[in-house]
Amino acid sequence: MGLLLLTACARPDQPGATQPTPGRTASVSAVPSEDVTEAACPPGGLKVTAERGDAAAGYREMSLFLANCGPVTVTVNGRPDIVVLGKDRDVQDIAVVASVHYNPSPHPIVLKPGTRTSAVMSWRNTYDDISKPPVVGVYLSVAATPGVPRQLVKPPSSLDLGSTGRLEVSAWL
Repeated sequence: MGLLLLTACARPDQPGATQPTPGRTASVSAVPSEDVTEAACPPGGLKVTAERGDAAAGYREMSLFLANCGPVTVTVNGRPDIVVLGKDRDVQDIAVVASVHYNPSPHPIVLKPGTRTSAVMSWRNTYDDISKPPVVGVYLSVAATPGVPRQLVKPPSSLDLGSTGRLEVSAWL
């Protein structure tokens, strides 16, 4: 049985690669044109999906799931590399940073065929700058770890990010 290892390292010389720098504003040169949430199993055997999430008093959480739908065992290590997209799939000006609420260090997670793991996105629907319109994320461009192919995910509900421009994401748990 083969073993595929994905790490949280991105090579800057790879087309479309992004650096996992804390507090960075994400940029993506190529957003997947198909909504792979409809695909049975994307190439590479890893499928990213999102759940509806929870909200209370302006604080929001939504889980991402990474399922191994392929035939080989896969190891992931790190955080999902997320870019928030608007309704027209345009890149939103959002800083994607490490979660302060879910802060276990990234560690290798072995996914046998048919198993899955999750990560948690969290944000505040805070509107603190009336000179900017509120940011709403309708789609996510997600790589299981930086440097691997991205998938377009449409969460069941939008990410109402207010005007703070910040999304926190945990490591794969």
